[in-house]
Amino acid sequence: MVKKTFPVIGIHCAACKQLLEKSVGSLDGVSKVHVNFATENITIEFDETKVSNGDLELAVSSVGKYRLIIEDQPKDHHAKMLKQDEYKRQLKIFRYVLLGSLPFFVIMLLMFLSQLGLIELDHKPLGKIMFSGSDYEINLFFLIQFLIATPLVFLGGRDIFVSAYNALRARTANMDSLIALGTGAAWLFSTIVTFVPDAFSEINADVFFEAAVFIILFILLGRLLEAKAKGQANDAITKLLELQAKDATVIRDGIEVRIPIEQVIVGDIIVVRPGEKIPVDGVITEGSSTLNESMVTGESIPVTKSAGDQVIGSTINKTSSFKYKAEKVGSDTMLAQIIQLVEEAQGTTAPIQKLADQVSSVFVPIIILISITALVFWLLIAPQLGLIYPEINPLRLAVYIAVTILIIACPCALGLATPTALMVGTGKAASKGILVKNAQALEYAHKIDTLIFDKTGTLTKGFPEVKEFISIDSSKNDEILNLAHAVEHLSEHPLSLAIEKYALANTKSIDKQSKVNDFKMLEGLGVEGKVGKNSVSIGNAKLMNLKQVSIQPELGKKSEELTRLGMTVIYLAVNNNHLAIFAIADTIKEESKEIIEKIKSFGIKTVMLTGDNEGAANYIARSLSLDQVYADVLPAEKSQIVSRLRAEKGGIVAMVGDGINDALALANADIGIALGTGTDIAIEAADIVLIKGNLRKVLQTIELSNSTLRVVKQNLIWAFSYNVLAIPLAAGILFPFTGILLSPVIASAAMAFSSVSVVLNSIRLKGKI
Repeated sequence: MVKKTFPVIGIHCAACKQLLEKSVGSLDGVSKVHVNFATENITIEFDETKVSNGDLELAVSSVGKYRLIIEDQPKDHHAKMLKQDEYKRQLKIFRYVLLGSLPFFVIMLLMFLSQLGLIELDHKPLGKIMFSGSDYEINLFFLIQFLIATPLVFLGGRDIFVSAYNALRARTANMDSLIALGTGAAWLFSTIVTFVPDAFSEINADVFFEAAVFIILFILLGRLLEAKAKGQANDAITKLLELQAKDATVIRDGIEVRIPIEQVIVGDIIVVRPGEKIPVDGVITEGSSTLNESMVTGESIPVTKSAGDQVIGSTINKTSSFKYKAEKVGSDTMLAQIIQLVEEAQGTTAPIQKLADQVSSVFVPIIILISITALVFWLLIAPQLGLIYPEINPLRLAVYIAVTILIIACPCALGLATPTALMVGTGKAASKGILVKNAQALEYAHKIDTLIFDKTGTLTKGFPEVKEFISIDSSKNDEILNLAHAVEHLSEHPLSLAIEKYALANTKSIDKQSKVNDFKMLEGLGVEGKVGKNSVSIGNAKLMNLKQVSIQPELGKKSEELTRLGMTVIYLAVNNNHLAIFAIADTIKEESKEIIEKIKSFGIKTVMLTGDNEGAANYIARSLSLDQVYADVLPAEKSQIVSRLRAEKGGIVAMVGDGINDALALANADIGIALGTGTDIAIEAADIVLIKGNLRKVLQTIELSNSTLRVVKQNLIWAFSYNVLAIPLAAGILFPFTGILLSPVIASAAMAFSSVSVVLNSIRLKGKI
């Protein structure tokens, strides 16, 4: 099975989504289909041995004027061009219909002025065409309207009628089915009145060609506005793609060569000058500079990079030239992966969307039934109940109401309500360094009631630092630290690096030329070596026992206190005389305490899991005021604790981690949040990835979820309310009491406005996140 996402041209309503999913899903070998109405993409899981790209194209095109884009070129190029061409074609058709509808604008204006009593309008201003030897006659005014309206309706609305016909062939219905029925009924009724006037002579029937024309006009206008708005809503992907560098300066055969970025290969040495974009991901080999990584990480403060540091493709070099080795190119770069994750997230379905999808799937048939029912009621029952004045034409009234119902009852707004908000939310989040991998995680994030943190690398920096240094004689601190540095700088153990760093920072001068003889790394114990005439031993209590070093009582007592606080105590002895201790601990991140306090203010329970000993775990927990802590936890046990907490709380349990040992727990949580500074396996297991590894982004994620869900609910309320109120109004519920009827023309404009308003409301998210 493979999973692929394809652009589709021609999707314009929620019913299109249902139609395409049904058609493609019926293919043997297709296991899953999801159409995203907002992004106009279709995601398909299928067996390539059973289903070809041609089969998918045929399944899409067989149910309407839809086109599946199978392409070897990047999506930002080919699909975008095709959609722009389609937009230009639709704009051309709209202009044609707009120009042709000008006479009807004049007619409507005159009718409006007549109703206000400002002018008198002759019902038959142009007279009739009479045929000699026959009683047959045609109203010339009606005939002219027919001649103008017919090409506008059937040529201007050709795509609508073709789509409705294809849906009928597939034994289903879409939004075009409603529009085609409505405009077709209006045109047919008016045509019969024009050419067979005797059919309704007893009720003095009138035409409403203008309604059919304006319905098509406003439908086309609505789709143009919707396409434009959806383009703005989905510009996150476009902006991310625009970040990519177009070319790179690489060293080939000792010569600097400028080549397109597509030709860069892993292992190339790339030269980057100030002001240039980093072409691909890699590691600096020569030089240093300050980089602006805000476009990828969301962090506005520039960062300094030097030899050995990672650089991210598409970030900007600010100050100095440097060289680096390409490690990831093409689809393997961080930016490419971000784009892929955002596209996949926008293609997923949030649970809140399922209700809208279920309603949309049965919406069209129900509306057709309501329209027929209204037609029968106003034609046959209403006159008997005295609900229609004698001078009113029942047939024209019934057709008028039936057409209005078909036009105004649009499920488009309902279909757009959730995906557009999620599309904007996930796109904007990506620009802030928050990658949401599925819509469900985004919906549930604001409901988190328990937040579990891994300790090392998540709440803490993940590397040890010397917290306290105590010697038996403080006047000899410089001498002792010089001896410590001489021995420890030969070791790569994390504790040795911590002591070396401390010695460099806390002595007046370090003798870096000190020669060390007989250096040894003692596994599980420490290090030792001879510096000049001094034998130096640095390690744990076991090493001191092995060397038969007597621990100074004063330092021994202090060691016990520091150990209870969760710190690791390292002893230093010179010539078997105990002189000093180093208290080492993992450092809490600067922002951790503030972030934990804010998270707790939301009513969220905070829990920490760690493989560290109980003393170290409790020290961190007390420092951060965590609600609960689990120490000495194995990786498998982390997952079990997550499951237990989910069962106990019954709410949404999220896990934040960054290591391989967190992957199981991240996958088992309701929402897994991985720090992007962590391992690939942890990122793969998570639902949300925080690129910079900054805990502040956990808060931003919760706020993002709140804002997005608020907009989704606003959209759904508007879409549901629009239909709940509009359909009874269109059905003439107010007519017997007030004489007020909703015009099909106003209905078509309102339908277009409802969809556009939902998209525009979603776009507001850009300013909130």
